[in-house]
Amino acid sequence: MNSISTSKRLPGVSLSLLGRMPRPVLSFACQGMVSGISFIASFLLLHYADKGEYTTFVLFINAYALLASLQNALWLQPLVTLSGKMSRQAKSLAIRFGIWLSLVIAILGGILFSLYQHFTLATSFLSLSGLVFLFSFMFLLVRDSNRSAWLMLGKLPGLFLHDFAYLLAFIAIAGAAWLEHSLSMVLIVLAMSLPGLMSMLARPAVEEESVGTGIDALDRQFALAVWSCARWALPGVLVTWLFSNGYWFYLDSVEGKTMVATLAATRLFFTPIGLMIQGWAAYYRPVFSRLEHQEAQAEKRRLIRSQGWTCSLLVSGFVLILLALLWYPKILPAYLPPALFAQLVLAWGMYFLVQWLRNIFSTALLADAAGYRVVFKAGLAGGVLFYLLFIPANLLSHWLVLCPLILCASELFILASLWRPVFGSNAR
Repeated sequence: MNSISTSKRLPGVSLSLLGRMPRPVLSFACQGMVSGISFIASFLLLHYADKGEYTTFVLFINAYALLASLQNALWLQPLVTLSGKMSRQAKSLAIRFGIWLSLVIAILGGILFSLYQHFTLATSFLSLSGLVFLFSFMFLLVRDSNRSAWLMLGKLPGLFLHDFAYLLAFIAIAGAAWLEHSLSMVLIVLAMSLPGLMSMLARPAVEEESVGTGIDALDRQFALAVWSCARWALPGVLVTWLFSNGYWFYLDSVEGKTMVATLAATRLFFTPIGLMIQGWAAYYRPVFSRLEHQEAQAEKRRLIRSQGWTCSLLVSGFVLILLALLWYPKILPAYLPPALFAQLVLAWGMYFLVQWLRNIFSTALLADAAGYRVVFKAGLAGGVLFYLLFIPANLLSHWLVLCPLILCASELFILASLWRPVFGSNAR
């Protein structure tokens, strides 16, 4: 895992052309390629896998989301918050340490996921699928760590070429499996994760001009600064995951695979929006961090408003595209009637719209260490509200649309809780 300077290894002409593109557009393009991989994988499994395999894939994706959130809370998000004060040497050490931390989190996650499968599906603990999931977690988390480093350093052209190569590798592996009529959940997971090997072989180099002040080494003082952020971010992501993803495991154990497959089939159509939200946050975290260090509060609030309108237009347009699929019902899986698909698309669309707005507020607040506590408390209250409403509602009615609607209501509650810290008279 030797450091490789993207400016030396990547084609100079390509980097020059990409460097002329607006940076937010380039960031969204990068995330769009990663989103496209998950969308293609989900679409293939909708048509070529049975409900059991499809449900396992849903659980795998949500387990990975938990591990990625833990990695983000423990290291990546605090690193971005502190990056403005870090020297070149400290940044280089932090990027290398992030890769090893990714591997540790992935191994723990792989063991826990294998235990879940062992006790719920009565499978062998050391199964082929368990090993596939373990190594997939490793490759995906290392990929995320390096992608965060590229974004932190502002090397978007290099990240674009990295993500483009990742997309081509996925298409090659999945395409070969499709031509051989051997598509399966395991092969799709391997196609998603194996290209992540390139992230273990190279990482972006920190250039000489990237010099901060105040933090020169990963010493005890730096660890305390990271923990001051992570101590609120860590329980926060656990609460957020239980709220946004944990209910899939609840539904799998209470309602069975049919309900999970039907709900997940429509939510996974929103994979591009979900990962676009992650891409937005990855790009704008350093932006908000710089504005916070500059004490440019008016500029922060202006950016929040403009991005709120932008995300609203993107989600609304995507919902219209999904509704247009009703003209071609053969695209939908057999267990998803068009009428139910329309209801769920509208409900999930509202949920993702409010979630993106809430994410904008959270990202703005997390630019300062004091904001972690505010975001955690709001997320905890919203998560508790969701389960207090959803569990009794699910016992009384099995109407599928209830789940995304109650999720949306809980996200609205969190958004309202964050409004005053961002725009109120006492906002920083």
